[in-house]
Amino acid sequence: MNDYLCHDFKSPRADASRRLPNSFRFIPVVFYLALVAGLYFITMDVLALRKADRDKLAAAQMREQYMEAKAKLESELHTVDVERLKAQEVAKWVEGTRVMQPICVAAARTIRGEVSIAELALDRSKELPAQIDVSLRLTGADASHVAAVETAFTKLSYRPYSPQQARTGDMIDYRSTLVFVQE
Repeated sequence: MNDYLCHDFKSPRADASRRLPNSFRFIPVVFYLALVAGLYFITMDVLALRKADRDKLAAAQMREQYMEAKAKLESELHTVDVERLKAQEVAKWVEGTRVMQPICVAAARTIRGEVSIAELALDRSKELPAQIDVSLRLTGADASHVAAVETAFTKLSYRPYSPQQARTGDMIDYRSTLVFVQE
């Protein structure tokens, strides 16, 4: 009998495939290197994402500060514009009074002696700026004083239109519309 207890029923045969080339030994090394590189890039991306979030918050805060500063500057600009408009209105008023001043001075210079000006009112409408409504109240005057005032207005190139005089006691109320005459 045979000494072997076990018989091998396999038939001897040649290798089914050839061995892998030696360069394939680097595949596990490349796998682990790719795994380490992937972890590195993921870590870098997470850090960059956190930095981007911080930068985004900082940019939002800067934008908020900018908007506050912009609103403050716009309110100051609005205040300056309002003041500029007021100043323009004052300048227009002063420009308009330049025409009125010679009329007031001419009326005041013609009044002499015991006669005094109780009231002098000059009104100019926006629609007809060349016309000035004059209301003059003289105390202790007569018709010659009113004629002197009209002559002074005529010297300033203003023509009295529809003058009216009313005497009450020692006062004369004179009303007229002065029209500027181009010469």
